[in-house]
Parts: sequence; structure tokens; C-alpha cells
Amino acid sequence: MLKTKFSHFRFTRIALILLLIIVVFPSIQPAHRAYAANADSGPAESIYEALISGDKVASDRTYAAPDKPTVYLTFDDGPSKYTPEVLDILRKEEIPATFFVVGEHVEENPKLVKRIVSEGHALGNHSYDHTYKKLYSDYKGFWKQVEQTDRAIEKAAGFRTGLMRAPGGTAENFDAFYFYYMKEAGYTLYDWDIDSEDSKRTGVPAAEIIRSIRKAPLKHELTVLFHDGTGHKETVKALPEVIRYFRDKGYAFAKLDDRVKPAQFPVRKAGRWHRSAPGEAEFAQTAAAMRDWAASVSGGRSPVPSGEETAVGAGSVRHRQAEPRLPLTLIVDGRRTVLPPEQALFREERLEVPLRVLAQQMGAKVSWDQAALTASVDYGFTRLDYNLRDYTLSVHLWARITAVYHLPNMRLLEGSLYVPLRKTVELLGGDILDYHADKSGREVTISGGTVLFSSKL
Repeated sequence: MLKTKFSHFRFTRIALILLLIIVVFPSIQPAHRAYAANADSGPAESIYEALISGDKVASDRTYAAPDKPTVYLTFDDGPSKYTPEVLDILRKEEIPATFFVVGEHVEENPKLVKRIVSEGHALGNHSYDHTYKKLYSDYKGFWKQVEQTDRAIEKAAGFRTGLMRAPGGTAENFDAFYFYYMKEAGYTLYDWDIDSEDSKRTGVPAAEIIRSIRKAPLKHELTVLFHDGTGHKETVKALPEVIRYFRDKGYAFAKLDDRVKPAQFPVRKAGRWHRSAPGEAEFAQTAAAMRDWAASVSGGRSPVPSGEETAVGAGSVRHRQAEPRLPLTLIVDGRRTVLPPEQALFREERLEVPLRVLAQQMGAKVSWDQAALTASVDYGFTRLDYNLRDYTLSVHLWARITAVYHLPNMRLLEGSLYVPLRKTVELLGGDILDYHADKSGREVTISGGTVLFSSKL
């Protein structure tokens, strides 16, 4: 009798758990939902549908958070006659910063641009003439100015930059299509966390600028907006006190690069510009043009694109040795596989491995559709579709697309699709338990997916 009751209780408990999974689990979405889309749609259609509805497409790019609280001082609209004074202060304080320059001023002041770079600061693109109507009436006008400034920077500094700040910021100026196109072109967009309010009207006094900084909320990483263009003498006066303020709060200072997670405003309606959304054919054509442009200039980007060089204080740059190519040992739930150095790529501070090797180690099934140029990974209730046509990763959960990520660095090498190790493990419900590296090689310990994700369910 007791045994029968126990069996009945166990059956009831299992039934309740299964019911909970069926009813509740499909409604659970990723913490950051890129956008919802129809599961029957292809990735390209899904992206267009997301953008047309105002949603940004998520990126899988990983960023390096600094150990210490860090401030990124940024200066817009220069170079101008005030830029040398800003540079003098930064050199005295031994602080790196970032200058988002306007193309026409770069052409007028090429020596100042050279000085900015030679003293260890970063350069960003800030359009050619900063005229809002030209920039935000349509994307073609915006892109024309990006290209003009890109050429001006390359001529003055000898390299191209992947950093971009939209004049006036992205809020109410950018729509989802602008964000997507610029991402495809290889640019990282930076808004700000703190506005010094030095441009809210002409001649804002230094004391007011300092008050604006002091009243702003603080967090671990802060991007601060200043201006070094014409009419900003008071910003120069305020700068030493602002630097002292952040130093007293325990902050370090750094310049922006593509390893810094960008402060970026959410997409807001840009209704004041009365832009019409592109059709699907126009969207596909523009996106392809942006990707082609990115591929054509990838070799001429800033001298700090992937961590090979790093600034050491003002006025000096040291070269950092490239990461050695080493074998990689993957340990998945106790199962060990060793990848030779040519299959364990270490790029931009992250490991990339062949998708098939990793997925099969985790017990997943992998298939390849040559016509669609898509690799699919099936793992329990999860399916990942890596599309090489538009460089996207679509995540399907319970037969529904729950997120789409942009993977600009995805590539096919000698018949193998290489993907970011950590991101792929996490999307399959697993976790990186340990990482170890020495002269003989690297070793990563991985836990497989939970029972809800596992193909063994």
C-alpha cells in the first residue's frame, strides 16, 4: 500500500514538472531579446522584419571590462583652435582621450590630427560638416559624409578609424536601419553616459560644465561628452577640474577602441526627419554595399584594431606581441578533445573553433545546407542557424526564432565554419567552467547543456 502511494506521488510530481515545462518554458525568452520573428521566415527576411518594426539586431561582439572604474573622455566637433589647449592639458595629466572629428575641420587642420594620434589618443568619425538635415533626411546622405570624413582622416593620419559618433547622438536621429547599416560597414557607434552640457547654448561657463559633471550618476565605465570645436573655450577651462573630480573618485582614464562596450542609446522614433523605410530590395542592396565597403577597408583601419598595439600614456605607443598559436584542449563533461593550433584561433581576445567539432563534443547534431549557405545545430529544443549569406546567427527555441545575432567575423576556412567558443556554448545551454593557458597550450572545461536543452532529454 505504501509503495503504491509512493509510486502515485512520484508519477504526479513528474507530470507536474512536465506540465510546467510545456506551459511555462516556451514563454521564457533570453535576457536580451534581439527581436521576435516568424519561425518560417529566412534570416534575411527576419532581419528586415525586425528593422522595419524598430528593433536592433544584436551583435555577439564581446568586450573587455576594465578592472578599475574607468572614464573615457571624448571631444566632438574639432579639431579647432582650442584642440591644442585640450591636448596640452591631457599631456600634462598623462591622460588618453578620444576625439570625434569633423571631416572639413580635419582637412583644415591635418597637423592637429597628426598630433592627436602621435600623443596616443584615439580618432573617431563625426561626419563631414555636421549638418543634421543632410545627415538624417536619408541614409545615403549620412553615408556620403561618413565616407568623406573617412578619406580625410586617412589622408591626415595614415589610417582609417572604426569609431563613429553620430552628430547629436543616435537618439531620435538614427532608426534601426541606420544602426544595422553602420554595423555592416564595420563601425562601432558611441553615444555617451554623461553630457557635460557644454553645448546646450553658446558660452556655457566652466562652473556650469563642472556642475553638470558632478551631478551625473556614476558607474564602473563612463563615456563623457565634451566639445573642442569653435566656441568652447570654457570647456578647456573646466577640463582640469573635471579630471581632478574623477581622479578623486578613484577612476582611471582610457581612450575608446573596439574592445570597449559602447554607450549607446536605445532606438527611438526619428519622426522629425520624415524618412520612409526602405523596401526589401533596397535594404538588401544597401546592406551588401556596406559589407563590401567594410571588406575593402579592413586592412586600413586604426593601428589599434585588434589589440596588437596599445597606447602607454601620452605620446608613446608600444607594440604588444601577438598571441602565440597553441593547441586547445576541450573538456566537455569529462570528454577530452585536442584541437591543433590551426583549429584553435585566438582573435580579438576570444577563442574561435570549428562549429562541428564543438557541437558534436556537446552531443549536438550538425548539418550543412550548401544552397542556403547555412550550418544548423540541433540540440534538444534549441536550434542554431549560422547563415553565411548575411552573417547572422538565428536562435530557435521550441521551433520559434527568439533572437538573431550579427556575426561579422564568421568565416569558412578549409570547409570548417569557425564560431566564438563561449557564445556558442552559452547558446546551447552550457557554461565555461574553467580556462587555463600556458606555453604548452590552452585548456577549456565546459559543462554540457542542462536537461531542458540537452539532446538526451
